[in-house]
Amino acid sequence: MNTEAHLAAGWILAHCTGAHQTRRLRAAVVFAALAPDLDAISYIFGERAYATYHHAVGHNLFFGVLVSLVCAALFSSRRERWTVLLFTQLAFYSHYFGDYFLTRFPLEAFWPISHKGYVYSYRIGLDHPINTFLSYLSFVIFVLSAWTHGRTPIELISPELDRRIVNLIRPRRESCHLCGRGANELCTKCGRFTCMRHGSVGKGFKVVCRACGTT
Repeated sequence: MNTEAHLAAGWILAHCTGAHQTRRLRAAVVFAALAPDLDAISYIFGERAYATYHHAVGHNLFFGVLVSLVCAALFSSRRERWTVLLFTQLAFYSHYFGDYFLTRFPLEAFWPISHKGYVYSYRIGLDHPINTFLSYLSFVIFVLSAWTHGRTPIELISPELDRRIVNLIRPRRESCHLCGRGANELCTKCGRFTCMRHGSVGKGFKVVCRACGTT
């Protein structure tokens, strides 16, 4: 599977963690869904190293357990830890089995104890129509997430940037305090709604209305 499909799988699982989920919890689950591909860093040491270590170092059962334990250790409450353990394991194996069925490369499930590779008998490449479809579907999922939950995976990098992007998609149900047009952005200084004709994005991707920007 391609990276965006792994990301989408982790993002979906992150939203199944319950009513008390947080950005931090979502980050842990998404990280687990992408973590196996950390072994792709081996490419910087050459193609031979990449062929040897990619789908080995990160794509094994021991690494999956390590990822979950490290993520769980970052949370304080017992309930959060058990939730993180469960969902990071699910996210890790969404990646693992995605690669098992939808790539040509064997996975060394018990590396470093064993170098035996496992792969589905019907091998397909990343350019296969199934993988192409899943890649496009991933972006549809991100747009739907923006519409239904008011967030996309960009929130894991910058919540403010994510909010600006989401507000381009979501309906403008409030009124700009300066002109009365539809608006869904809040001025970070005065806390009133402003349309982007009368607001600007500044440092940290925060919005400031024209009235506050001139004071």
